[in-house]
Amino acid sequence: MRLYAFRFACLAMVIATMGPRAFAHESDQPKPVDYLNCEHPPGNALLALPAPIDQWAHIACSGKGQALVAAPGWQWRYPNSWFDRPIAPAWAPAASLEEPGAKYFIELTLSVLEGDAAAEQHARLARAVPAYAAALEAAPVKIYRLSAENNLGHEMDLWFPQKSSEDFWAILCVPECRPDYAFIIEKSKP
Repeated sequence: MRLYAFRFACLAMVIATMGPRAFAHESDQPKPVDYLNCEHPPGNALLALPAPIDQWAHIACSGKGQALVAAPGWQWRYPNSWFDRPIAPAWAPAASLEEPGAKYFIELTLSVLEGDAAAEQHARLARAVPAYAAALEAAPVKIYRLSAENNLGHEMDLWFPQKSSEDFWAILCVPECRPDYAFIIEKSKP
């Protein structure tokens, strides 16, 4: 009899830790989006960027998901390439690469660093990305930080160090800042 009481107590503890959705119908569970319908995106998908980033970037959509790309009148390029076009995709966070389905942005938060805060962040980015360190010896005027969250709840930061009103860098941290995710943003020349 004690054995049955012990088993019942253990089962009750397991059920209690499973939470209220443990026995919910399978169709109640959120499902990943296998293909992103760009004509009719999910209601929580963001479609625009905050100013001033919307001047040099915009959100592009494909069946695979959303990505930040160069806005008209701007060019994005890797430091040693004129042919490969950089993007900052919603699937870039390391945790998102392992999950199936399309990814899209559900939250974007912009902040600006200036003065000492910009100099400190410049030093951190320079340590992480040697090409950036070689290109910018002095701290930039401003550094914009775009914090993004995708539909899986994964986060990333996109840093935009500003050299001038027509010359930026972009460094994507997913969560680590990686040299292969760093690129130059320049105003297109007529």
